[in-house]
Amino acid sequence: MNKTIAFLTFERWHNKKNIGSSRIRAKWLINYWKEAEMLEQGKEYSVVIFQKVYWKDYVKVFKGIKILDLCDPDWYDTVPMKEIIDNCHAITTSTETLAEAVRQFTDKPVICIPDRVDLEKYEQKKHKGKAKKVCWFGYSHNTKVLDVVIPTLKKYELELIVISDFRPPYSKADENVKYPISIKEFNEQVLKCDFMIMPEDERPRGRFKSNNKTIISWAMGMPVAKNGKDLIRFLDENERQKEADKRLKEVKERWDVKSSVLAYKKLIDDIKKEKNI
Repeated sequence: MNKTIAFLTFERWHNKKNIGSSRIRAKWLINYWKEAEMLEQGKEYSVVIFQKVYWKDYVKVFKGIKILDLCDPDWYDTVPMKEIIDNCHAITTSTETLAEAVRQFTDKPVICIPDRVDLEKYEQKKHKGKAKKVCWFGYSHNTKVLDVVIPTLKKYELELIVISDFRPPYSKADENVKYPISIKEFNEQVLKCDFMIMPEDERPRGRFKSNNKTIISWAMGMPVAKNGKDLIRFLDENERQKEADKRLKEVKERWDVKSSVLAYKKLIDDIKKEKNI
């Protein structure tokens, strides 16, 4: 089949590896979108989706449908956001909070297509016995959010496993963390733990963050403790399994990446009708 839709990802543009947003917001969608692929230089496309990529020159000259996909408030970092947006047909975001912020400086369509998961990538945990290990995963510069929970983890003699891109900078979590843990071992390492610990991010940018770490955890049958009350409840195997079953059902109903593909297809069709393309 002729590929007419291309994703240009943050991961490829910056020559990086294992970038979560590129995996969640591009690679997983391509798995279920026959017309879509990663952008290849020199090929012609009718649609390009710029996943956290601000290639101003290309955005200006590309003649097809252009969609800017955002997962962070990157205008805080002096990105020429307004100029990029002005040259796109629509903007997609990972959260409604982010969408509301973008709508303040454009009249272009701004659509929230939330982070979702490819369920085929994960197996589910079966819970047995009292909890002994908990897990957090994410980029190393975000490990500071763990500081608040370390005393509680020690109180209940819970071992903390951190899965990250590289060894985190100093935080109170350091003394209770095992290093290194490769991203490639992600599934195996998560399933060795009993539940996930995901404290709320109280930093200014925290309000724009999606729930992708939570729904990935749920897809693996892992309960997610947001606070001390959750943590105490999930010490018990029955409570963990009950929560795991409930949340896996929710993921299948609300957070399947196939729904994101359908949302993009509708957006593209709407743009074609409006612009008579």
